[in-house]
This record gives sequence, C-alpha cells and structure tokens, in this order.
Amino acid sequence: MALFVLVAIILAVFIVELIHYRKHALDNLHLTVGFSKNVVNCGEDVELIEVAENKKRLPLPFIILKFECPREIKFYDMGNTSTSDFLYREDMLTMKAFSKHTRKIKAQCNKRGYYVFPRVGITTSDLFLIERFNKDFENDSHLVVLPEVINTDLMNMLTSVTLSELQCRRTLLTDPFTLAGIREYGPNDPMNSINWKASAKTGELMVNQNASTCAQKVHIFVNLSTYNQKRSVSLLEKSISLAYTYLCELADLKIPASIYTNGLDILTDSPVVSETDLGSESLEERGIMLARIDLKKTAVPFEEILEKYIPSTNRDDFILLISPQFNGSFRPALANIKMRRPSLHWIMPSYKITPDANPEPAIADSYTRWEVIGSD
Repeated sequence: MALFVLVAIILAVFIVELIHYRKHALDNLHLTVGFSKNVVNCGEDVELIEVAENKKRLPLPFIILKFECPREIKFYDMGNTSTSDFLYREDMLTMKAFSKHTRKIKAQCNKRGYYVFPRVGITTSDLFLIERFNKDFENDSHLVVLPEVINTDLMNMLTSVTLSELQCRRTLLTDPFTLAGIREYGPNDPMNSINWKASAKTGELMVNQNASTCAQKVHIFVNLSTYNQKRSVSLLEKSISLAYTYLCELADLKIPASIYTNGLDILTDSPVVSETDLGSESLEERGIMLARIDLKKTAVPFEEILEKYIPSTNRDDFILLISPQFNGSFRPALANIKMRRPSLHWIMPSYKITPDANPEPAIADSYTRWEVIGSD
C-alpha cells in the first residue's frame, strides 16, 4: 500500500510539473540576436551577440538557442553549426530563474550584402525532460557589409583620367558674383580682390576667392545587366566594388559625384541611384546603397537608366560607365551618348578568357578593358 501511495505521489508530481511547464515554460522568455555594429567593411570582423533572458521564477533545465545565418558570414568557431542554404547554429545552456545569458561569437564578413536572420528561436524542456517546448522570436537585426575596396593600378589611371578631363574642360574664368571663400593675400593677387574688412579683423591682407563658372561633377553609371547566358554575377560584384572604390577616391579629392545603377535594392525593389553630391549623403550611406543591391533580382534595362539620367548631366561633366556587358543594344546606346558627352569613359570588367569588346571607332578611345583574376 505504501509503495502504491509513493508511486501515485511521484506520478502526480510528474503530471503537475509537466502541466505547469506546458503553461509557463515559455512565459517571459526572450531572445535577441544582433551584431556589435550594423555596418562593416568587406573582410572586417564583427561580433554576433546572443542575448537570452528568463524573466520568471521558473528555472529551465536547459535551453537551446537556435538561429539561421547567411552563409556569407563565416564564424571562427564553427562548433554547433551546420551548413546548407544557411548556417544553422544551436547553443545549449541552463537558465536559472530571473537570469540573463549573453554570448559573443566572432565572425568575418567576406561578401558585400544586406543580411538578416530568417529564424531565431528557443527550445526548452520541463525539469524531468519529458517534453520539449519551442518558441520563435521576431528579430529585426541586420548587418550591412560594404563593397570591397579594390587595390588596383586601374584606380591610379582612372583618377588621372578624371583629373585631366576635368582640368581640360574647366574654364579659366571665374564668376565675380560667386564667392567661394576668403584666403591670405598672395603676390599674384590683384589689389581689387582684397577684402578690407577681413584684413582689418585678422591683421593680415585677405582676398576674396571666387568660384569657377563651371562647377563640374563626375557621374558614375554601373550596368548590372547579365553579361552571359549563365547569368553569372562575379563580374557584376567587381563592377560594384570598382564603383565604390572610385567613390572613395573622389571623396578624398573632394570632387562631387553621383552614381546611377540599374540594380534593384533588396528592400525597395527600386534602382539604386544617388543624384546628390557627396556633401548631402555620406560615403558610408552610398556604400550602404551599393551593399543593398540584390543581384538575384533582374536589373532594369540599362538603356532606361541612361535615357532618364544622362539629360541631367552637363556636357563638360566626366562620365564613367562601368559595364561587363558589351553586346546587344548597349554599344549603340553608348556611342549615342559619347556624341553628346565627349568626356565619357567606359571600363569593362572581364576575365582573361572574356572576348574583347572591339568597340567602334567612336568609343574606342574611351574604352578600357579591366581584367580580373578568376573565371565564371
């Protein structure tokens, strides 16, 4: 009889415990997965941070923290991680009542992109490990990996061409009605340029510095249409990296620039375009725009981008066109633009096995084939 009572008591405890955990095991349980920073350079390390909280009196014998992560983010510690379309990671720990767990996992970001976590969840159990309970959590953390900055001799050539084109087409006249600033007097400055009020304040001769009548800009057009039947994207990635590297160079030289692509934003499905000068948008903001281009989506026909934005450029502005594609309707459109915008230069990213474009005489002098290592 005593044994029967003991068994009944134990069974009752099991049942009550299980019912209680079924109702409350997942109450006030929280999980967030984020990054130590949301914007990183390509190749930079970042810390992935798991934060799990049990905000109740009920202890949990174990919890399994689960999340899916894009494969492009490489963990230094690949323990508890499996790979397929995503990286699947599970970490197990014990959670006491009113406890918090924080874990940092170091990872390397090797590819441009905008990354989110598709699924974040927790699995736990009752005290006797009879039944498991699962809960998924909303998680709005994201990571932006900026395009790669390319170290190439091409950039030196490109910078030289840009400066020479701008200098060649810049008028020597200045606009007397537009004041660019005030500086110290030089031996070659005319007396009528002296700013007497500024000179009185500083105790030294100061002169007005007038702006050029032609404020020239650089416009970067990036063609992200497919360039072969396999719909490869490797040269498109190189095109984005080249455009971003060029933007960085122009920012260092304080040359105003705009950028136009036919690639679609992963969040808005709109072509990624920035018409404003770099003073209105920071270099990082433009890098984020380029990072969010989704090459899995079909790009807008490049001719539409040209027709829409070329008219807003000036004849004396320098136009850099980056395009691995070189056939179809692209070349006639390029030749047509060259007649209206003589300071246009076309760079074609390619591999050694890529056929040469052999451009028409009208654009042959404005064409550079840029060979990169690798193949599709």
